[in-house]
Amino acid sequence: MSSRDSNESDDSVADIRPSRLRQVKPHELAIRFAFGAGISVVAAVVGIAFSPVVGGMFLAFPAILPATLTLIEKKHDTRAAVDDDRGAILGSLGLVAFAIVGAATFSVLPPVVVLLLATAAWVGVSVAGYAVQTIATRPRRRSPRESPGARPTDNRNGGPDATRHPKQRLA
Repeated sequence: MSSRDSNESDDSVADIRPSRLRQVKPHELAIRFAFGAGISVVAAVVGIAFSPVVGGMFLAFPAILPATLTLIEKKHDTRAAVDDDRGAILGSLGLVAFAIVGAATFSVLPPVVVLLLATAAWVGVSVAGYAVQTIATRPRRRSPRESPGARPTDNRNGGPDATRHPKQRLA
């Protein structure tokens, strides 16, 4: 088990515990705020220098993600930071789906309907991505022959019994 809380399950990638909000220290919030403000300033400068459209694309950058990942890794471990990073990636893919649905439907549907459809796309893509990621990273079950410490008894694979005379092989 890692240095994460003992009541956290290593099988779960996502969990929600509002009670943990009290454990966030003010300096951690300040670091996140500073990263977010810095990235927003860069986006504003790019917007002034090039165009608001280009600057707006920089605002799509998850402004507090670098600070959050750094703090999580220091406070917990690398695995916790990787889990948080995966969540950010899945949420970003959902946001792309939201943008595509919004861009395709704002000119033809009422705004409330567009927002509902786009939100459904965001949730659907994010949840589907989470399901795929969970299945893809699930530990593979080992057969009894593959379990650690099992002795191979088949000489076709060059196991320890392969050099013995057939009558001397271990069963």
